[in-house]
Parts: sequence; structure tokens; C-alpha cells
Amino acid sequence: MSIRRRTAPAESQADGDPLLEHALADLAWYARTRDRSRRWHWTVELSALLTGAATVVAAGLQAPAAVTAVTAGATVFIGGFRQVFNHAERHVLAAEAWSRLHLAIRRYRLVPEDERDEAARQRLLEEIEAVATTELRDWAAGRRGAQPPAPLPGGRPVP
Repeated sequence: MSIRRRTAPAESQADGDPLLEHALADLAWYARTRDRSRRWHWTVELSALLTGAATVVAAGLQAPAAVTAVTAGATVFIGGFRQVFNHAERHVLAAEAWSRLHLAIRRYRLVPEDERDEAARQRLLEEIEAVATTELRDWAAGRRGAQPPAPLPGGRPVP
């Protein structure tokens, strides 16, 4: 029995459409970020479970104090690592951005190439920008501890 990595299906080329190329490049970046963050999240969580359990077992077996202290210290370190890097949040943000952008690209591609007018291009460009803005705003809010958006110079709140 082998374990196979699931990957997102490859998108076809942009056929010389610079806007579609840009959207596909962003989509690929979000996919890599989403997948890398998911792997880090699982690694950190499983490591925390393993070291936490090892600490309890070491204490229960009356292992030398140094062994128990090292495993407990590793558990505390992993907890801090989790809080500093927050891969779970990064995974969710990247997955949401990827999903929105993927749907926008799909809608754009449903319009035949010869019928893609300026309005269709503008809708895709606006969605690309909205995805990036939303992802950055949500990331920044997470870094601030979900505080309300900071006001812009001039006193207007960030949308």
C-alpha cells in the first residue's frame, strides 16, 4: 500500500492572455502556500501531541528529571512555535483565497476567448485584487489579534 500526495489538477496555459497568466500565477502561489501551511500545521500538531504524551509517560515511569524536563520543554517550545507561525490560520486564509480565485478564473474561462471583452477582463482583474486585499486584511487582523482595522491617515477606517 502506498501513500500518494493529492495535488490540485494542473491548470492549462493562459494562451497568451497576460491577465489570465497573472491570475494563474497567483492561483499557483495560493495553492503552494495552502499546501505547505497544511503540512506544517499537521507536523506541529502531531509533534505537540507526541511530546505532550511523552512528558506524561516519562513522569509516570519516573524517568530521570532531565528526560521529563526535556520533553516538557519541547512541548512548550512547540506551543510557542504554533502561536508565532500559526500555520492553521495561514492554511485557511490561503485556501479561501485559492477557492475564490479558482472560481473567478473558471468564470472567466467559460467566456469564449473571442468574446472576452473589456468587461469580462475587468471582472477578473477586480476579483484578483479583491482576493489579494481580503487575504492581506484577514492576515493582518490575525496578526493584530483580531483587533478592528487601524484607521488610515485622515481618520478613515480600512474597509
